[in-house]
Amino acid sequence: MRDTVSLSALEEAARRNNRPGPDHLNCGESVIAALWDAFEPDFPRSVVAAGAGMGAGLGGSGCICGALAGGVTFLGLMLETKERAKPASGELHDAFCAGTGRRTPCCRILTRGMEWTSDERVCQCQNNCALAATEAAKILGRELGVTIEP
Repeated sequence: MRDTVSLSALEEAARRNNRPGPDHLNCGESVIAALWDAFEPDFPRSVVAAGAGMGAGLGGSGCICGALAGGVTFLGLMLETKERAKPASGELHDAFCAGTGRRTPCCRILTRGMEWTSDERVCQCQNNCALAATEAAKILGRELGVTIEP
């Protein structure tokens, strides 16, 4: 695992992973991949597949934002126990909801009124990915003693 993580590089990776095109990752995959690349933990990168069903609000349901779910998944993988992961996940939820300005983790509310393929919605989802990844990294930095740089 890395000793130092750059938030700016992590944010850029989370946005890039979620861009439309042939290499597109959904929001959950985007966050898990960006965090894995930033931290380089001692488990395989194939864990990115854990986010496969998280797009469009957990399986297209429009409920929990996949970016937040991806961040929570990665916290669990890194912190390894319920005793550590549960409060960290609650902290991530609260930071994410505050950071979106909508005070909700609900995909359909975060993207309300936006056409699915519109630039506006793509930008919103990329922002959510960047937010979830950077807030998760801040928590992991504190919990694991990893230096987090701007």
